[in-house]
Formats: sequence, structure tokens, C-alpha cells
Amino acid sequence: MFTVLDSKILDLNAEVSGVNMESLMDNAGRAVADLVRSLRPRRIIVICGSGNNGGDGYVAASLLQKEGFTVECYQASPPSTILCNKKHNQFVDNGGTFAKEFLPSGYDVIVDALLGVGISGEPREPYSSIIDLINDSAATVVSVDVPSGFPFQHRVKPHYTVTMQSVKEGMNESNCGKVVIADVGFPKQVLEMIGPGDLVAFPMSKRDSHKGENGICVLVGGSTNYFGAPTYMALSALRMGPDLVNLFAPSSIHSYIASNCPWVILHKSGVDEIEFNYDLMKMIRERADALAIGPGISKGERAINEAAKIVEFALLSNRRMVIDADALEASRSITDFRGSAVLTPHRGEFRSVFGMEPSEENVMKAAREVNAVLLVKGEVDIATDGTVLKKNVSFHHQSMTRGGTGDLVTGAVAGLMSRKVDPLHSAFLASYIIGQSGYNAYRKMGDAYLVSDIVNLIPEVIKSGTKQNS
Repeated sequence: MFTVLDSKILDLNAEVSGVNMESLMDNAGRAVADLVRSLRPRRIIVICGSGNNGGDGYVAASLLQKEGFTVECYQASPPSTILCNKKHNQFVDNGGTFAKEFLPSGYDVIVDALLGVGISGEPREPYSSIIDLINDSAATVVSVDVPSGFPFQHRVKPHYTVTMQSVKEGMNESNCGKVVIADVGFPKQVLEMIGPGDLVAFPMSKRDSHKGENGICVLVGGSTNYFGAPTYMALSALRMGPDLVNLFAPSSIHSYIASNCPWVILHKSGVDEIEFNYDLMKMIRERADALAIGPGISKGERAINEAAKIVEFALLSNRRMVIDADALEASRSITDFRGSAVLTPHRGEFRSVFGMEPSEENVMKAAREVNAVLLVKGEVDIATDGTVLKKNVSFHHQSMTRGGTGDLVTGAVAGLMSRKVDPLHSAFLASYIIGQSGYNAYRKMGDAYLVSDIVNLIPEVIKSGTKQNS
């Protein structure tokens, strides 16, 4: 099942991959025409919006017209995309006719191709009034992909919905009528692709928000011998845009972290190794939106025991968390993460923790068994919640085996989850953002780049997605 967000991501990743989007639109329109034809209509009107949903409608209208059906289009607003404009012109060139105004009486089938999954709020005029007219009509209503206005309160109430590729989250017979799924031809590698389209999920701060409302991130990491790992984790979390990042680390490495990451709020967690103290417990219970633990804590018995206590308390406190590195060993006994955790092992760690080879099937199986999202890092990143699986095949560089890159992924997941991005999309986004930043670092500096250079290139990767998320 897709969310509306997943549909937007899929379209953008398909476009980046060079998929013939016109062919997908033709397949979508054909599926709508097939459904309408089965209703044996006498007179049809297709209500077209300005986007690609409207383009699907023009394709359906053209096909039905060629087959001899009496069909008109009503243009709610002029085409605003290249494909919609092309399909509009093809309908005109084929002798298609337009209704000057939308008067529902006289039509026995109305095709709703007004609005797709791209809307961000309740429909505005002229769409709002048209939706009311459609709902007040006596005609059979067929919606294209989703009812116009979905998932908001003011929406078309169709008898049928022809939805593309997969049912969208929240769709059911009561709000969409009978749902018909149309496979429009997305290639498997695009359906499973982590790519630039995933940036649609990157959160935007509200205009009227105050400090703390855009995420309070809590990180636990480091030890006397490993002080770079928690620093990289903190820098990456900060780049995801939370309001506050709190790092609990042993006091022996505070001066190093403070001099290299002055933007993080430092707290004591032990002296040479981490410990679960009162301040950390209070922070998790009262303030944390998300927790990350693992980078640099070491494999010492005491550190592992303390990490286990922290993970268990965060789970009992219903906090989202990301678990990495040595903290994965501390989490072996947990059999149900309640869907709130992201585990980020590399392939060797996956073998150690789960006792299986990191094949796609085994990674999905492990995710289901522990009820968590797994982001298995490697030549190909695999991210799954046990049901949905996506892979980062292209948007990273093979040089990212150097120490510290995994800590960046951990910090990115935590920063994103603290900003209310769900665990699965946080994993997708972190894989893409850090991977693409690493690729850009190699492209600019070759093998001479530092992990800190990846951190500095994160903003340009995130900024590249601003337009599609605005």
C-alpha cells in the first residue's frame, strides 16, 4: 500500500530514471477508459484539472471518443504541465469537444480528473465548487488515481476509483467507491529505488513554529578511544534541521567534541565510557523526539550493558530511536521494537546480530521478526520495514567505506525522526542524502576527501529538493 507521499516520490524517481512518463500517462488513461467502457455509458463528461491527473483524463476522453462514445471534456483550469498540455492538444486535434460550463445533468458518467496526489490542503476554487457539483449529481462518478480532494475532508465521493500502481493509504470503499488497481508500467527497479524523489519527504518548518517544535534530538555515543564517531553523528543530525541536538558522551572527550562541533549541547554520560544516568533518563522521558545510540561506545562490557538499559528505557518511553554500531549487540534480546526503531548495521554487523546473510529476503525477514526498520549499509543500501523494500543502488560512491560515514547515516536518521519523519522514510532519506553527499565529495575532491567534507556538502543535496517540497 502506498501513501500519497510515496506516490509523489515514485513519480519523481521515475522521471529522474528516464522512465517514459508519457507512456505511463497513456496507460493510466487507458485503464480509466476501460472502466468507463464497462459501465456502458450514453454520455460522458471528463472534468480535467491542470496537472497530470488532468492529462490522464484527456487520454481517457480521446480513447473513448475514438471508440464512438459521446464524450466531452470540461477544462477546470488550463494545463500547467507539459504532458497535460500535450494530451489536451491531442484531444483537440482529434476533434474533441469541450463543455463551456459544467452542468452535471444530462451525463450518466462523470470522470473526475481534477486533482491527484499533489495537493497540500483543502481544495480551493474553482475546484471546490466543481467537487460540490459532482457530488450532487445523479451520475456514476469515476475518479482518476484518487478522488479529487483526497485525503482531505472536502473531496469527490465517487462510485469507482481507478488508482495507479497501488492502493493509497486511507483509501477504502466508503471514501473511494470500488477501487480498481491499474499497473501503469513502472519498472521494478524504479518501484524499489531510493533516489532524489525521496527528498519530498524532507520536513519543512512551519512559519509560526517556536524553538523545540521542529525536533529535539538526543544522541548517545563515544568513549575515550572513539571521539570522532559521536562528533560525526552530531554534525549529521544538525544538518537535518532539528532545533536542538543534545549529545550525551563521556566527559573525557567533551573538549574534543566541543572544539569540533560547538553547535551541539553536550551532556555528561560517564567518564571514559557511556552510562545511563539520571539526566539522560530525564531527557529521554521529557524532551526527546528521537534518540540515537551506538557510534563510538566501544565493545566494553560495561558500555554494552549501559547501552542495553538506554535502549530498553527509550522503548518503554515510546521514543523513536536509531541503533547503530556496538549498540546493536546491546539490542540482541529485544524481539519487538514496536515499529519505532531503525537499526543501521553494515553487512558484517547484520550477519553477527541476525545470523543470516544480508540478502534482500533475509533483511525483510529480520525486519518483520523484530518489528523495526532495517537500513543495511553496503555496496547497495537496503532499507525495509519488512513489507516495503527500497534500495540505494546509484546515489552513493564506493569510497564510502571509510570510517565515519556510517556515523553520518545514524545522525541523519535521528535528526529526521526528531522532525517527525516516520522511521521508514527517515531511513530512505538518510541513505540518499548521505550517499549523494559522499558521491559529490568524491566528484569534487577524488579520494582525498574527508568525511567532514561529506557533512559540508549535505546542504546542497537537501537544497536540491526544496522546489519539489515547497
